[in-house]
Amino acid sequence: MKTDIVKFDLNLLVAFDTLMTERGVTRAGRILGITQAAMSNTLRRLRETFDDPLFVKVGHRMEPTARAMELAEPIRTSLDHVRMALNQERFIPAQASNLFRIGMVDYAGAILLPTLLNHFSVIAPHITLQVVDIGGEDEVNFLETGVVDLVLSRFQWVPPKVNLHRLFQWEYVCLYRKEHPKMQQGLTLDAFLECQHIHYYPRGMETTVVDEALSLMDKSRHVVARLDTLALIPPMLAQSDLLAVMPEGTAKYFSTAFPVLTYQRLPFRTPLLRLALAWHPRTDKSPANIWLREQVKQLLAELVECDTE
Repeated sequence: MKTDIVKFDLNLLVAFDTLMTERGVTRAGRILGITQAAMSNTLRRLRETFDDPLFVKVGHRMEPTARAMELAEPIRTSLDHVRMALNQERFIPAQASNLFRIGMVDYAGAILLPTLLNHFSVIAPHITLQVVDIGGEDEVNFLETGVVDLVLSRFQWVPPKVNLHRLFQWEYVCLYRKEHPKMQQGLTLDAFLECQHIHYYPRGMETTVVDEALSLMDKSRHVVARLDTLALIPPMLAQSDLLAVMPEGTAKYFSTAFPVLTYQRLPFRTPLLRLALAWHPRTDKSPANIWLREQVKQLLAELVECDTE
């Protein structure tokens, strides 16, 4: 079925793109500033136009059909080009009211977010930041479908279909209470294995480099708690004799925020954590996305006291 572009309501494409991001009629309507009833009517028109359900209810979310996934990339790219043309390639932070969506791992978020929000409040006070939980293949998929504008995550290799900027590498270290009775002589392998551990297990990771390294030595650690939220760990360590392994930059930040904590290098070798920024090629020349990337790179460089590549 062919559709006459002259008669086609281009606002339907904006609604479709918002539904792809929000995965809910009510949330999409709130973003677009229309009622739930009006958004439901818009979805009905979209379904009639493309002769497909496009979004089906799965639990509390509206999941896209195969046809919707086919449409998502060309529609998002077209809208990005239109927005850039209308804005005449200009982005003025002090006047901008953009909603930026960043997917980031807890390692970096714990360090970056407080400073980033304070920074935005001064130079771009009307901007809204939304942090999206990511993990595994979500990182690339979310960039492709426009769920996020930028990803700050660990990248051991360069994934296809995205642009990547390497930031820095961190060693994994062990964070613990300064008065820990087993650490007074330093962190030895025996002490590490004798202690109980909190295991930070980000979504999308099936194993960790720490446990893989121990396995090669036919050893394992005693994990008593598994958490997928990094921020819960420091207060737990401060009140116990537990240990936790994390990247050095994050451990340094936590030991500053919690003076009772300290950290040491692991008594065995593991691969480094490689942190990078990733974005979709369609936003490579976007003034807003370029500005966002530069803010994140500069602030992280200052926070971890290292130069970005």
